[in-house]
Amino acid sequence: MDVQHPSDDGPLSPQQLQLLEQFRHRVEAKISNHGLTSADVAELVADLRGHPEMSRQMMAELTQELQRLLPGQRFSFDWD
Repeated sequence: MDVQHPSDDGPLSPQQLQLLEQFRHRVEAKISNHGLTSADVAELVADLRGHPEMSRQMMAELTQELQRLLPGQRFSFDWD
């Protein structure tokens, strides 16, 4: 199935903001439970990449969030 992602123009939609908030809650739960591993990050991002509301703009927001939570670590998420 081919997922059609929204365009990157304009601010995040309410659905994208909700998805971003769900991502934050999942990350916080992992951190409080056992810490955030690179495998956890890969799993969370893989789940989001297939979501129809995901866009490059939103991926940039997620990257900023991860950099805030895990300073000094590099993240690279190929879109294609």
